[in-house]
Amino acid sequence: MNKKGYLGIDVSKGYADFLLLNNESQVMEEGFQLQDNKEGRQMLKGLIVKWQKQGIEELYCGVESTGGYENNWYGYLKSVPKEDKVFVCRINPKGVKAVSDASLKRTITDAVSAENIASYLFKFPEKVEYGNNVVSGNEAFKEGRQHSTYIKMLIKQKVQLNNQFEKLLYQHFSEMMVYCRHGVPVWLLTMLTKYPTAKMVLKAGVAKLSAIRNISVEKAMAIINKAKTSEQNISTQISHVITATAKEILHKAALIHEEKEYLTNIYKDTPEVILISSIPVVGIDSAVAIALEIENVDRFETAKKMASFFGIHPTYKQSGDGMWGNHMSKKGRSDIRGVLYMAALASIRYNPLLKQVYARFRAKGMKHYQAMGVVMHKLLRIIYGILINKNIFSAETDEKNKERSAEKQKENDQKLKEDHKINKQKKHRFQKTTTEAPISRIAEQKLKKQVASQTSV
Repeated sequence: MNKKGYLGIDVSKGYADFLLLNNESQVMEEGFQLQDNKEGRQMLKGLIVKWQKQGIEELYCGVESTGGYENNWYGYLKSVPKEDKVFVCRINPKGVKAVSDASLKRTITDAVSAENIASYLFKFPEKVEYGNNVVSGNEAFKEGRQHSTYIKMLIKQKVQLNNQFEKLLYQHFSEMMVYCRHGVPVWLLTMLTKYPTAKMVLKAGVAKLSAIRNISVEKAMAIINKAKTSEQNISTQISHVITATAKEILHKAALIHEEKEYLTNIYKDTPEVILISSIPVVGIDSAVAIALEIENVDRFETAKKMASFFGIHPTYKQSGDGMWGNHMSKKGRSDIRGVLYMAALASIRYNPLLKQVYARFRAKGMKHYQAMGVVMHKLLRIIYGILINKNIFSAETDEKNKERSAEKQKENDQKLKEDHKINKQKKHRFQKTTTEAPISRIAEQKLKKQVASQTSV
């Protein structure tokens, strides 16, 4: 029997805590800490050699996903030669937290977290994937995702500036708020960089205001009439803040546009993007965003697994009399769900295939967002199909797949009915459910309906 070791690694910025368990879940090496540098990784290498001399034949290491700080340790352990039998995986923090909660530990430190990670590796080996049989993502797309993260940070900053700017307008130039019901327009930001107060707007006059792009003479006159009603006396400091904020919002908007254009130009000619953009209504920007999130479609065995990875799949929960119907799980990265939603929104208007899917499920009684979830799921399955088969979108191919799927679904439904009947018999093989038991009113009504249906049969 191979002697196994389970190394829990709790990563922090600049260092990591370690704890080693043996294959009997006993502490083999008490908690210790190493710095995240070359010296620290060399020390870890020496410790691995020491543990192997002590009898560890297979070492299983787990690093908790911490937004990128774990990459240095993960990459180093991944580079260890295969003959050394050192395996490493990334672990979802939710699983580690569940182990900690189950052990009823009151104090959580980095050292305790390392122990929890090692315990998770030991107790749930079937839940852990060490990457031996996993297809890695496209390295170029990984770089694109980092670029995409930078763009999202810029968008977040712009939103914060917009919120602050609206408060400034509300307090010091509230007459302009009427133009901000659907966001602050560019023409208003441009105007306020030059004329941030009502007095300055009146002094500028119709001629100077109408010289600004998207401000007509009529609109300029309306702005001046609103400025005349203003009773707010704005200081030089506040007018400076309004001007500076407006300039920064315009700068951020221009920068976001440039970065998006740069990102699209890099990936627009990649095979994956060309295939995805062949779907009607899916634009090149959306195709790039989806390709960056998927990275490599070969990572997913089936379309269902890819849908589950991005949280598009429906979930069902039933406990006692309570029943939580089919809803989108919304687990996993949310970015692709946002892109798919916008693509689906356009598809239900201009894509005949997805328009039909939306109408069919609305006719079944689904609300708008529920039907949109179905359309998003369908769209993702189409994307999976064209990427796996490396063929552009074809409505005829989709129709054939639909026919095959309908036949398979019919068989599955029949099997589910049979399985449900068998499981019900197994469940109640020792005692039948009766209304004599202290059951709830809902359960009693269900039971009576079942008895009535069986009697009629």
